[in-house]
Amino acid sequence: MTESMNELIVDITGFKCPVPLIKTRRAIKQSTDDQIIKFIGTKEEEISRKEILVALETMKQPIINMEVNSSTGDWEIITKKQQE
Repeated sequence: MTESMNELIVDITGFKCPVPLIKTRRAIKQSTDDQIIKFIGTKEEEISRKEILVALETMKQPIINMEVNSSTGDWEIITKKQQE
């Protein structure tokens, strides 16, 4: 995880489940209220992308943006931690 003042980047490139889900839960717990969290991965982590979306929904975290590069399959999901 890479963290700046307002953004936390969680790179799951090369990881297979359950690691992306663990990283997702950890990022939500460690982030501050209203902090932007960006999850990034590649075509190889397509299943993990779908599981991260389900995990964020379960944790009641909004999806601000989701983009998939149609030529490379690289993707990113952006959420903003909700106040507890």
